[in-house]
Amino acid sequence: MKINITKSIIKDVFFPVVWLKRMCFYYVALWKGKHHPQKVASERYKKAMGKNLDWDNPKDLNEKINWMKFNTDLSEWTRLSDKFRVREYLKERGREDLLVKLYGVWENVYDIDFNALPDKFVLKSNHGCGTVILVNDKNSLDIPRVRKQMNDWLKNRYGILTAEPQYLKIKPLIIAEELLENDNPNSTSLIDYKVFCVEGDIYCIMTCANRTIGKGMEAMFYDTEWNPKPEMLAGKHVHDKVCIPKPPCLDELLKAAKDLSEGHHFVRADFYISKGKVYFGEMTFTPKGGYTDTVSYPHLLKMGSQIVL
Repeated sequence: MKINITKSIIKDVFFPVVWLKRMCFYYVALWKGKHHPQKVASERYKKAMGKNLDWDNPKDLNEKINWMKFNTDLSEWTRLSDKFRVREYLKERGREDLLVKLYGVWENVYDIDFNALPDKFVLKSNHGCGTVILVNDKNSLDIPRVRKQMNDWLKNRYGILTAEPQYLKIKPLIIAEELLENDNPNSTSLIDYKVFCVEGDIYCIMTCANRTIGKGMEAMFYDTEWNPKPEMLAGKHVHDKVCIPKPPCLDELLKAAKDLSEGHHFVRADFYISKGKVYFGEMTFTPKGGYTDTVSYPHLLKMGSQIVL
């Protein structure tokens, strides 16, 4: 009897208090992100790096990314961070061949005709991070639940909490694209090939394998000759090393990265490989919001030193 009373107290009193506390923290953070984004950037940088961000003399990659957030024109960052509008950019650069097949784009989730979509596809928002649904069997899809989830995506003003102003001017949309086949036996998921480009040159490639959205992945860094660079890994990925064999189309992937990164101080261009073909993923100007702690500091410093502001 006493045990049941204790459980009832925890359920009726403790959980609501915890929920209320979390909501208070969230709305305070939201207010601060709207009105004092540079302060948010300073706080997040210090939490990630363990030191203050030097706004007057930025040195490492994170510092220079944050400096650019608040001291440069971000209109191109906004356009190319938009997972729909970036398709125009690839066409402008003559790299339309890298694009995944597009099935549709919508402002309203109730305009989506699921009957017109193939059995397999990907649903994602154009302005967020991790807002992806992989549909392997349309017949088993809980459409009302998916519509609700996508509606939540559209309402989210991604970028406020992380002080990434380039995302705030993106018009939220839902995109349906081709679901690429994972035919690499070295990973349970499609491998991300993330190419770090500094002033138009390739600094390194990061692979993300055995990935589960929201749960984790295994990572490794490589140079342009595909020599593993485990010393580059830091933070939570330092124990998640897994080497992926050199892809046969590495030269093609590196050329694609150079074609897209030309003219930008820094960008991480992400790609996939399916059935021997390179596909474009996205362009990211602020990895981990500009507070990446998964790259060792000597390499953050070296990449930062190569950026000419």
